[in-house]
Amino acid sequence: MTPGQETVKWLKFQLDVRLNSITVNNKPYQGTSRVGHITESGIGIMVPANLKKLDRATFEFTLPNSNRVLQVSAVLRDRTGFRYWFEFTGLSDDQRQAIQKACAQAVQTSPPAK
Repeated sequence: MTPGQETVKWLKFQLDVRLNSITVNNKPYQGTSRVGHITESGIGIMVPANLKKLDRATFEFTLPNSNRVLQVSAVLRDRTGFRYWFEFTGLSDDQRQAIQKACAQAVQTSPPAK
């Protein structure tokens, strides 16, 4: 694998998730970010910030084909450079089902992997 391929692979978006806002440790994050991956258990983002494991965050985002803004809480579980994996905490059944549905639809419409 050549340098940078890992990042390119990680940034292949399964879902077009739009982050409306991020709050980390009760402080609004001012800056840009990208969602690299989302599952019913968590969200991976790319953000130029120095976050620490176990930092608590609140995300507001909109799933594809939806106008509904989800507000979810999460805890930072892993990081590599500016790539962060947050595990969702306290998702309601409705939020979990919305994320599951969006992920399932993305799998059905994804082109075959090369």
